[in-house]
Amino acid sequence: MKLLRLQLSLALILPVFVFAARTPCARAQEAGQTKERDASEEDRHFTLKVLPLLKEKCIACHGSDPEDIKGEFDVRSLESILKGGESEEPGIVLGKPKESMLYNAVTWEDLEMPPKENDRLTPEQCEMVARWIKAGAPWPEESVQDEIRQAEWKVVENEDGVLVSTSGGLSDEWTYRRYAPEDIWAFRPLALEFQHDSIDGFVSAKLDEIGLEAAKPAQAAELVRRAYYGLTGLPPTPFQKSEFVKAYAADPESAYRKLVNKLLGSKHYGERWGQHWLDVVRYADTSGFSNDYERSNAWRYRDYVIRSFNVDKPFNEFIREQLAGDEISPNNPEGIVATGFLRMGPWGTAMIPQKEARQIYLDDLVHNVGQSFLSVPMRCCKCHDHKFDPIPTRDYYRLYSVFAGTQPAEINAAFLAEENKNYFEQNKEQVEELLAYARSELKTVNDKQEAAARKWYQEHDLPYKNQNERKNDPEDMKPPRHVGLTPEEKGVKKVREQDVWIWERRQQRFLPMAQSVYNGPDKKFTNARKLRKDNKADLSWRPQNTILGGGALEAPLAKVGPSCFPSVYGSNVISFGVACC
Repeated sequence: MKLLRLQLSLALILPVFVFAARTPCARAQEAGQTKERDASEEDRHFTLKVLPLLKEKCIACHGSDPEDIKGEFDVRSLESILKGGESEEPGIVLGKPKESMLYNAVTWEDLEMPPKENDRLTPEQCEMVARWIKAGAPWPEESVQDEIRQAEWKVVENEDGVLVSTSGGLSDEWTYRRYAPEDIWAFRPLALEFQHDSIDGFVSAKLDEIGLEAAKPAQAAELVRRAYYGLTGLPPTPFQKSEFVKAYAADPESAYRKLVNKLLGSKHYGERWGQHWLDVVRYADTSGFSNDYERSNAWRYRDYVIRSFNVDKPFNEFIREQLAGDEISPNNPEGIVATGFLRMGPWGTAMIPQKEARQIYLDDLVHNVGQSFLSVPMRCCKCHDHKFDPIPTRDYYRLYSVFAGTQPAEINAAFLAEENKNYFEQNKEQVEELLAYARSELKTVNDKQEAAARKWYQEHDLPYKNQNERKNDPEDMKPPRHVGLTPEEKGVKKVREQDVWIWERRQQRFLPMAQSVYNGPDKKFTNARKLRKDNKADLSWRPQNTILGGGALEAPLAKVGPSCFPSVYGSNVISFGVACC
């Protein structure tokens, strides 16, 4: 487990893209037809087009649960379709699509099935059903279907699209489905030769194609404003603007080159472009959800991102540090701060069972890694194989396994010389003053309450107990919760208790700690507001992970091991000499 996040950080840098046909796996579901015969073209059409369509669009309501078949119409076999449903009308009339209830339902001529607009069959899919009915609704038996699929899976690319190699979906239909090449361009091998030698060439060609002319070159005054806003987010001063206009009049190319180099060297460049990355990873100083507790020293990750842009840090190093900086350089505070990336999502444990809270954190982490580094939202795959991309559920849980031992915590990390600690002492004094005031106000209310509590115990001839000692006593053996306080004072007590917590928490801002992570077994999140590393953790512990049916903890399926990248990228990714998983 110790190296898994490190291996992931390496794998994301140099992915290898591989396409291949896969070998057949499980057999298809049971189907009607009693007579064995050789596969025909219409058998192929049913097996490869119609049957997957019935399973995708119909069987959820009409066959997946034999005890609850909607309208008593079962699509699991030809016999049940011919029988029809509660209306006693046959589902199809052989050879006659327009007289068939099933066809009229999927074309929305009579019934509207599937009922949701987003699930409605396309005209092409309706034509598939019509062709099948015209041919007499052939439904080859299972052995024939298997032969057809096995022959189909040996062909990598045909008129229906391309097969893509993955770790395998939850069904054969998904595993061996075909994709139009243009729909999965992001997963195809990188092109090395292009029609044009620059992006401008592609833009110009498209403008010519649709009959548009490019905008005229910007004038110097416009150009300098665009450069400043684009690279620093700030406008040029009137002096800066006039100086550039003069230089541009003398030598446009030299003036613009010097301007861009100057702005790239500005500290505001990192602030401007770091903002884009912080938006991607959802940076926040608080945890979100209803409690929204403060993340002390989260600013250190923000400043790490800004510094990385300003020093032009290589992107591969930027990735590695954020995913596994604590493991690459465990004694380097910069690496620990960088893994603040793994703490960026909303997180809270209030009113949530322990295991569910843990799953929510890991799910958000997997999704954020996929979205930030791969531009692939992984959360869809938590419950089902991806509907559009070649990313199976298995890949989600293999990546989930990489982070299964990742625990959020506030880790000691010495302040760096380049980190901004200006006004630390003044701000610390202010926080301590406000904390002292809040404690004083709370003490005034508590003292009044405890004086009334002592009186209550005396009146009931019972020994006095303070608030902590009596909290678990029976109601008739202790004073009322807010004994001696007026309604207004009850409100003051609640506010001051919160104030004390807030200012105690803000004292953490001045400690050399970072919002980071460590590897170890799950522990009880006793205080989500203040997380610390478990120094007594069993370092030999290894998590056991499975695919979760429908994303439910209560429905474990096949066991999975860790893998650092989606399988569509290939099975032999090696980066910087480290083989990944």
